Amino acid sequence: MPYPGRFVKSYFEAALSCVELPRCKEKGCGYNDSCLLTRLYLEGSRIMISRREKLRQRFAAFRSKFAGHLLSTRPRVVFKILAGTVILFPWLVSSLLMSFFRAFHWRKISTCRDFLKRHALAFDGVDLSSLTVESASGGVSNSNQIWHCRKTSGEEVRYFVKIFLAAGSFWAKHLAFVSPFPAIYGGKTHERFTVDMVSRVQLTELGVSVPRLIAYDAVEKVMVTEHIVGKTVDEILERIGERQALGPGDEAVVRQCAIGLAKIHRAGFSLIDTQPINCIWVAVEQKVYFTDLEFCGRQDKRVWDIGFFLCFLAVRLSDAVRQEVRNIFLESYQKERQIDLAQVAETGRQLQEYMPIFQAVLDIRSFTPEELFEGLVSP
Repeated sequence: MPYPGRFVKSYFEAALSCVELPRCKEKGCGYNDSCLLTRLYLEGSRIMISRREKLRQRFAAFRSKFAGHLLSTRPRVVFKILAGTVILFPWLVSSLLMSFFRAFHWRKISTCRDFLKRHALAFDGVDLSSLTVESASGGVSNSNQIWHCRKTSGEEVRYFVKIFLAAGSFWAKHLAFVSPFPAIYGGKTHERFTVDMVSRVQLTELGVSVPRLIAYDAVEKVMVTEHIVGKTVDEILERIGERQALGPGDEAVVRQCAIGLAKIHRAGFSLIDTQPINCIWVAVEQKVYFTDLEFCGRQDKRVWDIGFFLCFLAVRLSDAVRQEVRNIFLESYQKERQIDLAQVAETGRQLQEYMPIFQAVLDIRSFTPEELFEGLVSP
């Protein structure tokens, strides 16, 4: 008995990232066992081979760049990192393995659909059968996903999903031992989850642009927010670096980063992880959204926040344009709140020798946890 054509086509379209397969041209043949499934198998194999080949090429380029960053790092810094890695190796491997297994578990449609069912009131009107899951890059501290759904009305909706991993807790606990990164009070997975969730609500009430919280699961340590459509500030800095000049609208991005961060500081909060990759510029709103709040707190790390953000200018920009962007940022910040520039400069000097490491971190964050795992275990 042939499979119902519409069901089979729909199922495999989801599995194969919505690949359109032509109907068989044989007379009287629609989607049936012998024709459709053979075509799906061949098309699926082609897609998987193509995807793996692209990943292999990306990972080969990553290995080459990573080796270059390591060679350009001062021996003292390399020794500190290697010594820390050797001492903490069993815990590092354990956290990575737990993180990869957890990330793979949340790639299952059934796992994500169960979340939607448990939080049905937050997803009212969403057709659960329409759910597809897309992994988003971000490294291994957390697993990021975009859930694509359709409402019963036909409206397409997307959600950003943050799954907190053990690897992120490992970094939070131990980064201060091998770098100037501040010691994190409360770096366990459930603590990072709680801080992110509570900070998101508090900052929203203060008028700071952060993605709106939609649903959360305190047992699973999973958070769902609105999906912000825009470019990360890091992407914009990279584009400025390629042009070696500010383009139309770029100055507004830098100014809004500074104004937003000053507003957070004036309200009595520090973010700590102020990498530009954690900021999303939405051009139509002329706003910068701060997305990574798991280290947000009342510790006075405001000088660090500024210095850490500015050090990524050195990663992406050459001398002349870097100084211009730095001046725009500091000028805009100081219109909202005064800061000791000497302290900011001192933070920058402390971070200077870690620049190749930050470049490596940005390279790692261009992959999903699954891609990193596959790249590491593949020949």
